[in-house]
Amino acid sequence: MPTLYRFGDFELQPGQRLLLRHGQPLTLTARAFGVLLALVERAGQLVSKDELMQRVWAGLVVEENNIAVHVAQLRKLLGAPAISTIAGCGYRFALEVSRGDAQPAEPARDTLSDDLPGNLPARTPALIGRAHELAELTALLDAHPLVTVCGGPGVGKTQLAMAAAARRRDRYRDGTWWIDLAPLTDGAQIAPTIAGAMGLKPVAGEDTLAALARRLKPRALLLVLDNADHLAPEVARLAAALVQATPRVSVLVTSQVPLRDPAQRLLRLGPLGLPAPGASIDEAERCGALQLLAERAAGAGSPLPRDARSIDAAIDICRRLDGNALAIELAAARLPALGLDALAERLQQRLGLLAPLPQVPASRQNALAAALDWSHGLLSPTEQQVFRRLGVFPGAFELDRAALCLADERLPAPRVIETLLDLADRSLLSVDRASAPRYRLPESVRLHALDKLQASGEAAAVRAAFARGMRAVFDEAYEDHWRSNPQGAPGAWRERWAPELDDLRAALDEATANDPDTAVALYGSSSPLWGALLLQAEARERGEALVGRLSDGLPKRVLARFWEAVARAHSTEYPLRCRAAAELAAQRYAELEDARGEYLAWAEFALNWRIDHPEARRALARAKAIEDPRWPAPVLTHGRTTEAVLDFTGGDAERARETLLSLVALCERDGYLEGTLRTGANLVDIDRHTGRTADAIRRGEALLPRLPPGRASANEFTLFANLVGALLDHGDAVRARAVVGECARRLRRLPEDSCMWSMLDLFGRLHALSGRPDAAARLAGASVRNYRERGRLVRQPNEENDRLRLAELLARHPDAAELAAWQAEGELLAIGEACELAFEAGNHPRSS
Repeated sequence: MPTLYRFGDFELQPGQRLLLRHGQPLTLTARAFGVLLALVERAGQLVSKDELMQRVWAGLVVEENNIAVHVAQLRKLLGAPAISTIAGCGYRFALEVSRGDAQPAEPARDTLSDDLPGNLPARTPALIGRAHELAELTALLDAHPLVTVCGGPGVGKTQLAMAAAARRRDRYRDGTWWIDLAPLTDGAQIAPTIAGAMGLKPVAGEDTLAALARRLKPRALLLVLDNADHLAPEVARLAAALVQATPRVSVLVTSQVPLRDPAQRLLRLGPLGLPAPGASIDEAERCGALQLLAERAAGAGSPLPRDARSIDAAIDICRRLDGNALAIELAAARLPALGLDALAERLQQRLGLLAPLPQVPASRQNALAAALDWSHGLLSPTEQQVFRRLGVFPGAFELDRAALCLADERLPAPRVIETLLDLADRSLLSVDRASAPRYRLPESVRLHALDKLQASGEAAAVRAAFARGMRAVFDEAYEDHWRSNPQGAPGAWRERWAPELDDLRAALDEATANDPDTAVALYGSSSPLWGALLLQAEARERGEALVGRLSDGLPKRVLARFWEAVARAHSTEYPLRCRAAAELAAQRYAELEDARGEYLAWAEFALNWRIDHPEARRALARAKAIEDPRWPAPVLTHGRTTEAVLDFTGGDAERARETLLSLVALCERDGYLEGTLRTGANLVDIDRHTGRTADAIRRGEALLPRLPPGRASANEFTLFANLVGALLDHGDAVRARAVVGECARRLRRLPEDSCMWSMLDLFGRLHALSGRPDAAARLAGASVRNYRERGRLVRQPNEENDRLRLAELLARHPDAAELAAWQAEGELLAIGEACELAFEAGNHPRSS
């Protein structure tokens, strides 16, 4: 067979699978090349459709119109007259063809230009917000011949690679060469494309890659292969061959997926930097995401205002766009027309919003949806299926939990996990390795996945499976909550399960709307998390929405956990509702002979009397009758704390103190710090009441350093408040104010339904002692209202003591009418406003 065919301006080299025009290689798919070769070999003759199908698609079942598609591509390249259609039969190659042998290989000649060698633009775009990554990449290029920049769609791989190439331009005698692989559809085209860009003419009869490696061997250059995603295996083979054959050629690749080459050094490019919560304007402006938005907004004629509100809005936009460079640039282009606020409001529709004007064709360089579509098109059918199903996860997830929600009979859990890892490798999933690895779809990618899910027709089934899977996840979480874990870090359960909150909310929303039975079960099992995150108000709302949807067929255990969850959501804040739900839970657990569940429910019922009461005592007796001393501290603290509260409010403070001291020892034994803090706070309360003020202060001060950093809890507030009370009783208002100040710094964001209302009289005392009778009187009025609204007609001993002492201080005010007016104003305060006023007690020393 001849080694080449010539027709018109073209040369076809079958051995090299090359089509050249004026010596330059043309882009052609593998199938189109096969069709062309079959026609050229029989130029002037009819080649039937059946012959073409057998020649080009041997062994495959494809539609006949595949031939027409490739013939159309060939006519576009060669000119319409090149291929004639014989109606109903096939095609004929109509150009005159000459056949010949390739010329023998010539010695390599230096055809690379000495005038600004390479094809990189003389001036490249400024790189914004990537100084650290640029330094890291150039260091890798200094040390390794093959480097891949890997990252998700739109993250900025191309810009970083171009900046690195420009910075290193003078390091290479023979230049820096930029090859965009995006237009190529066949790996066989890569080497000819590189050779053509460098001006290296192909040598007939020699393998193109071998010829390229041979001719680059004496060269010192940087070769950048951009957009290698769809040809990664072929790029890996070519890069490895060049690196092995050329001592002074460096190869830099950009791709969404790493190359499978042990010589590769990988730089994973993440999102642009985002400011930490609470960052100052100066700190925020040093972060890459905001720098890029500001620069592009200024370039679009809409500079960002530098006031705090505008900067906060800009940060929110960058954060919601996941720090994605392409998305931020496209968002900045919309700012002149929309402004910050309107842009933020429309980000949920970002896939349509972040695109060029209608008259400009969309591409993955100027449209977010197009970039995501490109990435989606590179996935296998299984990867596409798992990808779109992942859209139902609004938050981060662990692999096994995602598999539990996404697997089905045709897609088993191990396959799901394997596919998730592949998606992470392709940079479509971001990974948080702070503890156990957790994965998430960036929000823009997730919205794209949801679009694909909706189009697939399986959205309803996938959402339902997601809700059922999350139920199984939280069944595990519920049991895990009650286990003792002596080696676990303080708050370990909370830290493990708190990241599931967004997915829990989404699953509950889905199930509440479409599968109430699953919603009831999921709500019950998730009860410990709502409490751990101080989200009782949301838990109350969600629980009450389900009360009217309980079905007769629900299993007793599901009902028991549901009523237990309702009780915990109302505990302390709304004791009447709590007791009613706790009693229903206890009855269901008793029917199941579930001693632990019944014990916890009766303890909750008794505790929510808040004072010694016959009904509370009867419930406590039921709990103690089934108590198992082998239970871990997280369980036993509920019953024994309740026992101490009833003894204390019933007048036996010493017995209550002994119970709590033994409970502290139990919590310390089991490494249950939260129980130690809660019990210690109660001991401070009892010591204060019994006149052991110095002991109360000493115990409270010793517990403060043990508070976990970075998170608030109602237990902490109780400890702070009881210590403040002991300090005031001891006459140390100065230290009391300091403790209130620390309390405010740690707990100002504490939810309003965390018992803070029960300490308003105490903080009112400190205001009165600091010479602020107006604030003290308002807190007294707010306290009256909150006790009344919660059905708390009788107060615990120290709460009553604080009320009386505050009343004594206020009675000294000379104007009774003014005092009454302040108290009336206090009764109108929302609980959040009252708490803010209470915290101000830490800011005001006594007036002179």
